This record gives sequence, structure tokens and C-alpha cells, in this order.
Amino acid sequence: MRKVLINCQIIDGIIKDIMNNAYLIVENENIVDMGIGKPKLLEGDEVLDCEGGYVLPGLIDAHVHLVWDGSEDPQSVIQHLDQESITLRAYSHAQETLKLGITTVRDVASPRRSVLNLRNAINEKLLVGPTIISSGPGICMTGGHVHYLGREADGPDEIRKVVREVMKSGADLIKLMATGGIYTFGEEPGSVQLTVEELKAAVEEAHKKNKKVAAHAEGLQGIMNCLEVGVDTIEHGIYADEIALQKMKDQGTYLVPTMIVMKRLAVDERIPEWALEKAKYVVEPHQQMLENAIKLGVKIATGTDCGSPVTPPAFYFDELLVMESAGMKAIDVIHASTRVAAECLDLTDRGVLAVGNKADLLIVSKNPLDDLSVLKEEKKVMKNGDFLGSVNLQVNREYINS
Repeated sequence: MRKVLINCQIIDGIIKDIMNNAYLIVENENIVDMGIGKPKLLEGDEVLDCEGGYVLPGLIDAHVHLVWDGSEDPQSVIQHLDQESITLRAYSHAQETLKLGITTVRDVASPRRSVLNLRNAINEKLLVGPTIISSGPGICMTGGHVHYLGREADGPDEIRKVVREVMKSGADLIKLMATGGIYTFGEEPGSVQLTVEELKAAVEEAHKKNKKVAAHAEGLQGIMNCLEVGVDTIEHGIYADEIALQKMKDQGTYLVPTMIVMKRLAVDERIPEWALEKAKYVVEPHQQMLENAIKLGVKIATGTDCGSPVTPPAFYFDELLVMESAGMKAIDVIHASTRVAAECLDLTDRGVLAVGNKADLLIVSKNPLDDLSVLKEEKKVMKNGDFLGSVNLQVNREYINS
């Protein structure tokens, strides 16, 4: 049975203009028709009058940790749990994320098979949730950044083996910890961890299998090391200077800046004191880095690090406002959160509203190009052609016969 959306203002994720007085038709999981004016309806079509509402692609978060709950110390919540309990918690967080209109996430580091198993259950339609692109465990040096979410390895040969094992387990991408960070005791964000030789070995193995490589890289030298070996996405990028950013642009490397988590960490005194002190020092250079990246035209995909301390999923929308305040136009923020993020994740069937794509979409009552904060307000969410919750779909006989 087809679902027909009429009287829409469509923001398709591709062009910068709005399609006014438009319609969109969904059959099964896919968009089968779009256009301007009145569609040709079939007997039995379910019609939703959007009443001038704005329809846009489902949002994408390119950097999350579903096993964490966004509390002040989320690792302490799960550190003694078995894998099954961690997976159930991840599912709860995934459901929360989907209800917000975030229909796809990239999970970049989770213990053992916790999120990989959840991804499989959603893909097999055993559970309803967002599309999950998962790295499985992150890969770090022994004792490296968030080692409790990953696999530890030292030297190029060990790294090669671990990368191969993680890919064998079904990972969609490889996540590397190239530098230190905030939320691991005893290290600094600027410190180099994995060596150039180790990074190179990991990238070579991943690219053999056509898998992308995302790197946690906060310090400048670590960022430059990642760019030297051809990492596909730089996560955080706090201390990237103009030379590094220009190299990212020239190489087509994606930046996933995760601004809101650092801003949250720097002001919330509930988090561990050692993490709070580190976070206070990175907010200003992080903001300057993003402003420079926008001016230079680096490819930016929206990612939040949601799940991390004091950053539950709802802070996704604050990330969008930070990106706008740093110099992005509202339409570019939406593109970073839809089409560009989909490209970053190698997803060719979502991120834009187009015939043949998956019907992941949102309907909001106000124009988000006037105020991005409306995306946080009440909305209708469609995932794979089905609305979440109760939506008033009717066969409008008068409309059919007009």
C-alpha cells in the first residue's frame, strides 16, 4: 500500500531551494515518486496532508557511542556488565535516537560484538531502530584512548591482524585511536598514540576490503599522521591548523567535528575532575578549528559523540546550532546532517529525498532554514517507509476525484 504525502514543502538534501506545493509517494520502503502539484492517486492509497509542513531527509549522526547513556560517567555504568546487558542498553539508546528523527547513526567504538549484534537484529527487522553503521571495537595501542571500548594492539603486524579480525566480525568500517583524548585517565588530547607505521598498516588492510577508516585524532601531529596514510575521516580534529585543514580539503578527507560534547564536558562539574580540566582547554581551539574548516571548504559531516559524558542523544540539535554559529548556512548544516553525512558513511540509498531511495524522512511544521531549532520540536518521523507512532493517514476520496 502506498503512502502519499501532499501539500509538502520539500528540502531534498541536494538543492538549496525548497520544493513548494510538492508531493512524495512511498511504496514499501522506498520513495517511488516526487513532484510539484497534485499526484495521481490510486485506489487504496493512504494520504497524509502535510498542510504546508516541511519534509526533509532523516537526520544522520556520524559519530555516536550507543553503549553509553550520556550520563556524567557512562563507562562506569557498563564496565561490569556482560555483553548481552550492554547490547540491551545500546538498543534503548538507539530507540531514543530514532524517536528524535535521527534515522541513521555511525557507531564508532563499542565493546566486543555489542553494537554489531544490535545492527544485525535491526537489519533483519527483528527490532525497529535507526540504521547503524558500526566499527565494532575501536583499535588502540595498549592502554590507549578508551581502550575499554576496543582492541589493543602494538606494532604494525599486530595492528594488521586485529584489523583483519574486526573486519571478519562484520565491522562496517575501522576506527583507530590516533591520539589521546578527554575521557581516558592519564593521557592528553594532543599526545600521539598509534604510530604512522601502525596507522598505515590499518589503512592498508581496511582499504583492501573497501572499508573506510575513521580516526580519533585531536592533536595536530596525530592528525597529520592520519592524513599522511590516507585515513578517510578525522574525528574531532581539535588542533588541526590551516595546513592540516587544507590537506583535508585537497585529499577529500571528511571532518566529523563533534563540537557539542567538548562544550558540554567543559562546563559540567559532575564529570570526573581530571576530564573536566582537560576539556576546558580544548573548547576555544576546537571552535577556531571549525570556523577555519568552514572557510576553507573542508567536507564536514555532522557527528556529536552522543552517549559520551553529559551528552545524551537530544544534544544532536545543539550540534547543528554550533555549526551554524561557526559560519555554516542553515541549508549547509542540513546537508552536512543528511547528504554529506550519508556520503561520509558510504550510504548511497539515503541522505537525500529522491526516487529509489529509502523513505527515511521527517516532517516539521516550521521552516528549519529560518530556525534550525525547529528540528528539535515535535515532528513526524518515517523510517524505511513506516511512520513511528500514530499518524493520521486517510484515503481522501474528494482529493482522488478532483
